[in-house]
Amino acid sequence: MAPLGIDWKTSSLDAIRLAYLTHLRGVAAGHRSADGMDLARERALTEQVDRQLKLLTLAEKTGQLVNVTQLEPALHRQYMAFKAELEARDDKLKEELDLLYGIDVDLDVISTHTRNALAHLSGHGEGGGGPVGSPAEDGRPDPADDDDGMGGPAPHAEPQGDGQAGALQP
Repeated sequence: MAPLGIDWKTSSLDAIRLAYLTHLRGVAAGHRSADGMDLARERALTEQVDRQLKLLTLAEKTGQLVNVTQLEPALHRQYMAFKAELEARDDKLKEELDLLYGIDVDLDVISTHTRNALAHLSGHGEGGGGPVGSPAEDGRPDPADDDDGMGGPAPHAEPQGDGQAGALQP
């Protein structure tokens, strides 16, 4: 009686009989299954799924939808070419800065910034596994701290025996 929505303890025998006849007519007409499931609703849900699948197929055929597994190798090649070009740029940039300004620029400073940019662009900052923040935030030494502005390493404070920072060491 529960699938019919009838409480047999409080309903009259006539109300139970009418509800059961309505249920039998719905099953016979194909509107309800024997277990009380609304078949018309199920057909409507099936039609919605079929329509969505047909829309996706149409979008794929018209070029509005691209299969990621087919696109991934092309994107990987593009990223590797971009990476190679940026890494080659470091040497060219060092040579040009040395020639234009007559200074000896540390190639590692330029390369570090390029590697950090590539790591950020490859998704290591957006939950991809690596940090995006400044090097000091993630425990790495900041390359800018190693430069005294004159092409040489910056003086660093060395800890002494009591754990306090001592005088600057060259």
